[in-house]
Amino acid sequence: MGFKRLFGAGDPGGAVEVDTQILGPGQPGGELRGEILLRGAGRDTYVDHVYLRIQVRCTGHDGGDETYEVETCCADPERFTLHKGREQRLTFARRLSWETPVSELGGRALGVVLSVKSELHLDDSGQGADVDDDLLHVSALPLHEAVLDAFAEEGYLCDSAFVVEGDLPDAEQHLGVHQTFLLTGHGPGQGRPEQLEVTFQTNAVGAMVHVRRAAPHERYWDDKPATRRFPAAHHEVGQVDWRPRVRKVLDELVLIESL
Repeated sequence: MGFKRLFGAGDPGGAVEVDTQILGPGQPGGELRGEILLRGAGRDTYVDHVYLRIQVRCTGHDGGDETYEVETCCADPERFTLHKGREQRLTFARRLSWETPVSELGGRALGVVLSVKSELHLDDSGQGADVDDDLLHVSALPLHEAVLDAFAEEGYLCDSAFVVEGDLPDAEQHLGVHQTFLLTGHGPGQGRPEQLEVTFQTNAVGAMVHVRRAAPHERYWDDKPATRRFPAAHHEVGQVDWRPRVRKVLDELVLIESL
C-alpha cells in the first residue's frame, strides 16, 4: 500500500492523502471491487463523496486518442467528517458491462489501457479533484479464450487488441466502443488472409463473433472488408469443438476474396 496523490498540497493544513486499491483483476460481466484509504489533514475535513470513473483509452471518431468512460460509481460511505490525522477506509463495488474491453488474454497484456480514476469531493458543490489514477486489469472471459484458442489451432495467433469508438451496425450495444483482436496467420493456408480482425459482441448469453480480413489502417467499420460471423454461448465452453465454426468462417472469407 502506498499513498499516491495528495489533495490540497497547496494548503498543508487541509491536505488529505488518498490511496486507491483495486482488489484483483476484473472480468466483463463480473463485479469489480476495491478500497480507498483516506488519511486526514491537519484539521477535520468534511468529505462529501469519492467518485470513481472506470475508463478505457480508445481511438476516437476523429482518429485521435480518446478516453471513454465505461462505468462510474461512488465509494461507501459518503458524506462524513475525516478527523484530523485519522484514517478512513472506504469500499466500492461495480458490476462491469459484458462489453467492457479486456486488457489481458491468458495472462498476457494486449496493449489495451484501462484505469480507475478517483475524484475526491470535499463539499457538496459538485466540484472534485482527481486524486488517484490506477491501472485496471480486465481478464478475457473463458468464452473469448476458447474461441481464440480455436483460431490458434487453425494457425492464427492473437498479437494484440485495440478499442475504437463507434457502434457495431445492426447490433444491440450498451457501450459506445468496441474491441477488436488482431490475429496473425502462421502458415494460414492457400487463399486465407494473412491477418484477421475478430470482434466479440458479448452479452450475458454469449457472443456474436465477427471475423474479417484485417485492415487496421481503416478507421470506420463500414470501410473495412466484409465480415462473417458465428454465435458462441458461455455454456458451450468446454462442451463443444469450436474448430468447425472457425473453419467455416475462414472458408467464407476465402470465398469473399475470390469474388
